[in-house]
Amino acid sequence: MLTKNISKIILFILLISTFSCSDQLDIFPQDSIATEDLTSGDLESLLNGVYASFRNTYADNGNSSLITDFDLLAGNFKTGPLFGASTFETHNIPTTDGYVEYVWSTIYASIFDANILLEVIGDETGFEETESSALYLRSLGYYWLVTRFGGVPLIESSSETSNRRATEEETWNLIIRDLNAALAKAPDFSGPNFVSKEAIMALLARVYLYVGDNAQALQMSQNVIDAGHFSLESDFSDIFSSNTSDELIFGFSNVEEFSRLTRIFTTNDHPNNGSQVYIPTDFALNDLFDPTDTRSEVSAISFNNQPMVNKWANDPTASLIVSRLGEIYLINAEAQGFPGGIARLNQLRAIRGLAAVTPADQAEFIDLIIEERRKELYAEGFHFYDLVRTGKAIQEIPTITSENQYLLPIPQREIDIEGYTQNPGY
Repeated sequence: MLTKNISKIILFILLISTFSCSDQLDIFPQDSIATEDLTSGDLESLLNGVYASFRNTYADNGNSSLITDFDLLAGNFKTGPLFGASTFETHNIPTTDGYVEYVWSTIYASIFDANILLEVIGDETGFEETESSALYLRSLGYYWLVTRFGGVPLIESSSETSNRRATEEETWNLIIRDLNAALAKAPDFSGPNFVSKEAIMALLARVYLYVGDNAQALQMSQNVIDAGHFSLESDFSDIFSSNTSDELIFGFSNVEEFSRLTRIFTTNDHPNNGSQVYIPTDFALNDLFDPTDTRSEVSAISFNNQPMVNKWANDPTASLIVSRLGEIYLINAEAQGFPGGIARLNQLRAIRGLAAVTPADQAEFIDLIIEERRKELYAEGFHFYDLVRTGKAIQEIPTITSENQYLLPIPQREIDIEGYTQNPGY
């Protein structure tokens, strides 16, 4: 039995009751009630509430989301004909931008939820898998933050506040620490909507690659490949239209009335009629994909003579993917470097209908990797940070004139209230 402050449980009752609601939650319980006994059966409901919180944060930020914003910043998307140009397209983002404020607050709200679950568990034994899930999800939240804002305040308990931004290195180190702690307690893979050892290793592979630890990135990605649970799909569309795809490692479960991604992308006259907030850029529609590339018609199409992002358009109930095998192959290839990674890169290209490539050196190899990632992970929220982490954004994106634009601004209200330092250039 667990004995914890029941006020912490009120939060999760609220989370569960608003499972499909997009409104930001009041995350601070107002009253403290006497302690009660909490069973392991209650913990399952609490964990479901945390999953729901992170799912809402991932894909329900109004007309944009953590899945769409990096593609918009990178020039894979532009705003549709009924909408004015986004500040993310022009890279002239004000410190009072509503989306930026919403992203910051909702990610921290989800981190707060994970912290409460970790505190409910405390030092009790027998709940290692639940603790592993909470640590993974908290790490995912800090990953979303560090890739957008750089170093951020590190909050590790529900009662903690901080008026100091950690450095980028400190933020990445917290993510790595928590993921490794989660890995030690995680279950084996049982389905893509649950945190598993393989899901944690997949995120660790990404994180290690991003911080430049290629040896660990290679090891983690190889562990996922060797686990035997996953295989590349011969039909690329199956990844986004089936919750049982063999490529899925981890994603948030979805319900039709919740998903905004379909409505964001589809045209009004599409069977899943939407508002077409974002459309493919001309380059993405006409030049990004080779004629034989099986990803082309799944990614960006012309529907009734209207450009449309197609990857998320046809199944409103498809899982909101966090990690899948195509990314892991590309991490594995990049971590091996030239020339060892060429074979892994060409394995992926072959199943996507493309001929082998033969780069001459490491620089050309990395260029090919980033290009392949742009095709493979189009509309999945990777390309902008790929350009940032490889130092290519200022060369590749015409509206970026300074490396200061590699990060979003810290929301002005956070600076006014907490006194955080602003990112350079804002």
